[in-house]
Amino acid sequence: MREPAPRAVLPFRVHFEDETITPVDIAACDPDEARKRVALTHPGKPVNKVKIVREKI
Repeated sequence: MREPAPRAVLPFRVHFEDETITPVDIAACDPDEARKRVALTHPGKPVNKVKIVREKI
């Protein structure tokens, strides 16, 4: 059985609904993974949007 091709890791910036929380930069394969990873460090904080950080590509 063939293994799936490795996915590229990209830099994402996660913004929260509460604007007093500073956006977090995180490396992930896709926006869903970025949301999951940031949920570990900021539990219970609703995410507003996830964007690719183009300056770091």
